[in-house]
Amino acid sequence: MKVKDYMGQMVSAEVEAQLKEIQKQEAKNLVNGAHVSKANADKEEKDLTRRWYKALLTKNETEQRAINEIIAKQHEDAAVERGEDLAEYRAKAQTEGVIGSGTAGGILVPTTVADSIISKMHYISPLRQVATVIDNMPASLQLPSENTMATAYWVNEGAPITESGEVFDPNLLQPHKAAGLDSFTSEVIADAATNPSIQNYVESRFAIALALLENSAFVNGDGSNKPFGFRSSAITPNSVAQAGASLAYTDVTALKYSLATAYRQMAVYLVSSAAAQALENVRDNYGRPIWREGLAEGQPDKLLGRPVFIVDEIPANLGGGSNTTEIWYGVFKNYFIGDRGGLRVDYGTNGSDFANDKISLRVIKRVGGQPVIGESFSKLTAVK
Repeated sequence: MKVKDYMGQMVSAEVEAQLKEIQKQEAKNLVNGAHVSKANADKEEKDLTRRWYKALLTKNETEQRAINEIIAKQHEDAAVERGEDLAEYRAKAQTEGVIGSGTAGGILVPTTVADSIISKMHYISPLRQVATVIDNMPASLQLPSENTMATAYWVNEGAPITESGEVFDPNLLQPHKAAGLDSFTSEVIADAATNPSIQNYVESRFAIALALLENSAFVNGDGSNKPFGFRSSAITPNSVAQAGASLAYTDVTALKYSLATAYRQMAVYLVSSAAAQALENVRDNYGRPIWREGLAEGQPDKLLGRPVFIVDEIPANLGGGSNTTEIWYGVFKNYFIGDRGGLRVDYGTNGSDFANDKISLRVIKRVGGQPVIGESFSKLTAVK
């Protein structure tokens, strides 16, 4: 090799090494910048949450208005990221009271607080764990709502293809306003501004109030100013009745096999506490309990090998003697829950608040619920 060629290779190698070092440093700077940006964003959210709790306590409308504008801008930015038209979003949000710079419609909840409340509701509500939940749903959403499965056909070469035989019902998922009211001492709201544990307590109280209201509608709602429940007339499920005076293994297997094979591998059981108590005493043909406890904390119990959840909004006072309940088995992913916009808080009215130095707060959210595909649900009736 000539000296000139050798020197050229050495220079090229040195330049390449320098370029790699520069690229490595740039990547490191990007990572550090991202960490700094996230840290700054986290600090801004914490500061906003602290300001929000203080504004609730002091009822400072000027500060509440300023906070509303910040949170409204966050919702608008999120809408743009989702591909929504900003002008259309603003018009709908103002009409629904979801956003606004004033405080007449309530005080918008910071996204971190709202996310915390919704997350807690997920663990309180069995329906939110098993349903299809749509975040930031539009003002209304047409659901794919065929009543039956699509049908496939064998077709001769060159012959026309028969259309699938499913039957469609018009199912529109629309949000409704839900409100939960709770009272707090002034000290609790003051401490929540700086104490994460107190914040968690306040958010948990709001989550419980909303989740209990939602659960009732998700099960029994008639669609009038509230979601349609899975027990409503929105669907026609398969139905079998308990055969004897007490619940038996054959009743539960009859329920299981009333659901088409295509659905059984995705189905879960929803039962009232009364039904759960009866089921825990049922044995199979070999004397084994058909109800099995979850293997680890946080895992659902199993009924005939499928997950089972206790939903006490399923009535336990049905039938002529007001002493029967139902067991549901179905693909509850075909129950749609839609969360619309952010959360708002306004001041409730409680005559004793002034004397007891309390603050009544009402948290408001918009949510829709709609079951579809009736044949993917089955129920066992007259259970006792």
